[in-house]
Amino acid sequence: MIITSEIAPSSELAPFVRCYSYMEFDTNGSDMIKPMHAVHEASIVFFFRDRPVQLVDWKTGEVIKTGTYCDVSGLSTHYMGKATFNGTYSFLEICFRSNGFNRVFGVPINVFTDHIIAAEDIFSVEIRYLFERLCATEKLNGRVHLIEVFLLDNLKKRKQNKCKDAIVLTSDLMLKSSKFISVAQLASYANMGVRNFERQFSEKIGMSPRLFCCVARFNHAFENKLQNPKKDWTSIAYECGYFDQMHLIKDFKRFTGSTPGSFLEQTPHAQQIYLSRVEH
Repeated sequence: MIITSEIAPSSELAPFVRCYSYMEFDTNGSDMIKPMHAVHEASIVFFFRDRPVQLVDWKTGEVIKTGTYCDVSGLSTHYMGKATFNGTYSFLEICFRSNGFNRVFGVPINVFTDHIIAAEDIFSVEIRYLFERLCATEKLNGRVHLIEVFLLDNLKKRKQNKCKDAIVLTSDLMLKSSKFISVAQLASYANMGVRNFERQFSEKIGMSPRLFCCVARFNHAFENKLQNPKKDWTSIAYECGYFDQMHLIKDFKRFTGSTPGSFLEQTPHAQQIYLSRVEH
């Protein structure tokens, strides 16, 4: 059983961070396998107790990654493989909005797409000092406060403001829309030429606008099913902007490596209990 608490960011960080997600669970000595599907958000995860054992490539069977105390996960454009957990876990994840990671840290997010990188390789000892302070703080609100201080310090160094640029506004439109929007329409909304829009979107968001729309729609459909287990896939497909159920199944196979029903059986999210949630 995974116990999850989501906390909303402060008003200063809301344009850059969607939420902070804290999870606890115990595998009771058994391997817990989590399929790593495509995602449209970047994140930083701090592991306070045990760490992920490994991530295995689904095609080759080779170990891609072993866990560290803090990892940075970029957007992923396809099914990455299976992550193995075995032990007692307690971890806190910073879930960034569209190009929030880029705006907070000034690091091009597209270099992390389809990669999970040890945070020290990016932030050096700065992240180690933050991790030590987090470990010394027991209450979740206290840990979130320390993380917000860290993020705000980086924002001040870069002199970032709350204003959203055209790329962020466009990505927000894509996330809110239940229909697929053409790249030409998106470029027009951003008041850019198509080629310039595609280039800037990929640099700032981490993937092409068309692929971002597809991955976001897939995640929306998956979350819809998790929150409404009795709802049939055909209804979900139409609600999320798919042509039909077969269109949804095709995307699921592309982004999870399996059909919707099979993937739902594999993922531990079906046994997840939320103590608090933040509206997506």
